[in-house]
Amino acid sequence: MRTRTEAKGRREPLLWLVAAVCLWSSQVVRAQAPAGPPAAPEERNGTLGLREGEKLQPERIQEIYRRILVDWSAGQTDRAPDELIELETAVVVDGDVGTRKTLLKAEQSVIHQAGASDIEALVPIAVLHHEAYRRLLGRGSRGEAMAMVHTRTMARDLAVLYREQSGSEGAALVSSRLLTSLGGLLLQSAQQLPAAEMFQQAVELDARNTAALLGLAAIYEKNAQPGSAVKYLRRALETDPGSAEGKLRLALNLKRLDQQEEARKLLEELTAAADSTWVTPLAYQELARLHSDREQTAEAEKVLRRALERLPDDARLTVQLAAVLDRRGEAREATALVEKILTSAATRESVSSRYLYNTVRPEAFAESRSFLDENARARLPVLAQALSVAVNASGTAVGR
Repeated sequence: MRTRTEAKGRREPLLWLVAAVCLWSSQVVRAQAPAGPPAAPEERNGTLGLREGEKLQPERIQEIYRRILVDWSAGQTDRAPDELIELETAVVVDGDVGTRKTLLKAEQSVIHQAGASDIEALVPIAVLHHEAYRRLLGRGSRGEAMAMVHTRTMARDLAVLYREQSGSEGAALVSSRLLTSLGGLLLQSAQQLPAAEMFQQAVELDARNTAALLGLAAIYEKNAQPGSAVKYLRRALETDPGSAEGKLRLALNLKRLDQQEEARKLLEELTAAADSTWVTPLAYQELARLHSDREQTAEAEKVLRRALERLPDDARLTVQLAAVLDRRGEAREATALVEKILTSAATRESVSSRYLYNTVRPEAFAESRSFLDENARARLPVLAQALSVAVNASGTAVGR
């Protein structure tokens, strides 16, 4: 079921990432590997009554998996993902690759039957695996690394398979959004290399996928590849010229490439925007820093004074202005500003903004997940019908 990504030659080379994340990779292993002994079987029971490491025959796995898909298609969106987690974590045992192969073959058999009836049934199945993976990450499951990789791979491969079998533009959009959402989840768990691969595939399916372009650019930026980051940021801004985050990231990466003039124009555009967002204080800080680096301390002072007129309680901007004033020989006012910070209850807006820039924000991928949810819900009746046809054809009963 797994497919190779096409158009390899069109991809930005990702080999540099392998070297850049060598130290990081050991952290990923620790994040996905068991942090301690797995829970005892009796503590892992769920609604299906399965136990970890339970030896299930392929026919039994197919029966349970089909039942879970029936629940999902019937709108049991809270229950079905937990059932899928229970099944997959019961069958798949870390350290025993054969258990994953057994699960994969059993699930593929059911998916093949449903997909043969209607290819659109693949969408809600893919989203079900996506949701199971999201929940597994959220609860920080121990001893379930292989099951997590399995359900994530299922979601990815189903998305790619759906696009290949359908061939429609709509299918490309759905698949691209699913890959983008998976990439976001991977970034949240500090798995940059697989996240980059997801974003790259997403962009190949939809060149206008802004979230994937920004995600890919952020990974290049974090791994000291500003040239590649600029490439993807320009593409993102072609699609969404109003993206404040895109402009800010482009400006900062242009600064690293010593393209100061274009960076300055972008930062001035951001500081001139009427609405203040988390980007605004950072734009003021970086514009003032750009002037300071050019020994234009008077210009830096003007920028920071304008910023504090707009954001009077911003502690970081105040400290930055004090530093500029001290550099200009105005020690008295600089000292007064520092004392003001020490004695006032200044907000932490600038600190939060800097943190938001350097972290993975779930809202950055909210549109992709909303798009997926809508498309999955719309196809639940299709999945129900496909399962019914498959059951009638095989004579297999589905019940509890």
